[in-house]
Amino acid sequence: MLDILLTRSGDININDWGDITLTESVRQAVRIRLLWFFNEWRFAPDKGVPYFEEVFIKNPNQARMRRIVRDQALSVRDVRDVTDIQINTNTNTRVSSISFSIHVEGDIFREEVQIPWQNTD
Repeated sequence: MLDILLTRSGDININDWGDITLTESVRQAVRIRLLWFFNEWRFAPDKGVPYFEEVFIKNPNQARMRRIVRDQALSVRDVRDVTDIQINTNTNTRVSSISFSIHVEGDIFREEVQIPWQNTD
């Protein structure tokens, strides 16, 4: 699936000539899935990660959180497995850090996604 290449911060990557670049990056597709909040997009409100419902709560179920991350990553085409999922939430900075390994056709990629959740008041 073609997508617009994004920078690590999520901005559109514009090359030296002012053009955008297309990519088929599985890594980027997984990052986008994990940054997508449940009920965030009005055209597909049933899509996204239920962060407010399952993760950003008091005493979240760690096993359930890892299962959600795994399911989201496995929903991306060409992802064969997801391992070593670590979720760390800093309540002071209100950021959750999700690190994991994705297995794609013989390659293993280690990724980390920062999920900010400042707007929960």
